[in-house]
Amino acid sequence: MKKFTVKPILFMVVLTLIYTTILASINAITVDRIRLNERLSEQTSFLYVLDLLPDTQEASAINSLYEQHVREIDVNGEIIFEGLNDEGEVFAYIVPIVGGAVWGELQGIVALSPDFETVLGIDFLSHSETPGLGGRIDELSFKEQFRDIEIDPEAGSDFLVYRPNPDGQVDAISGATGTSNAVRRIFNDNMAVFMSETREALAND
Repeated sequence: MKKFTVKPILFMVVLTLIYTTILASINAITVDRIRLNERLSEQTSFLYVLDLLPDTQEASAINSLYEQHVREIDVNGEIIFEGLNDEGEVFAYIVPIVGGAVWGELQGIVALSPDFETVLGIDFLSHSETPGLGGRIDELSFKEQFRDIEIDPEAGSDFLVYRPNPDGQVDAISGATGTSNAVRRIFNDNMAVFMSETREALAND
């Protein structure tokens, strides 16, 4: 009968602890880097809707411009953002939008003029739409259509309308009807809430 020894067990325990520590360290570094990248991506989106993106994509430049031109405010419990010009004056309000799309939740932001009659820009922070189809909402050819389109703050529901409707402001994505309709619905639903509630609070500030 072989004599029992704990050495192999101790060796495996020590080895497991070493590998666990290494993996935990790598994970901690990766998580921090992912968070920084997510933050940078978000700041880039805010600057994009304000049409203030710098020529360089260096993190320091993006962060500096964001700190200078974007300010978070609380309006009756709703978080929105002010877009500031070089003199620190408000030239836009940035409104978060969220809703269900074809394959999951879609989150984005919309920049509006101070009179709420013009969309200055739109961007999508996260979504699960199909690459090459609904995922084309990330393409500049789609998003740039929203630059300086007029909307009626009193519309109630149909703030965004697609062509070929005579009142249409932008084109839907060919071959991605579901996602296009979701974007329109999410935009209109969130604008309806903003115009009826948050806009009034801002006007009375």
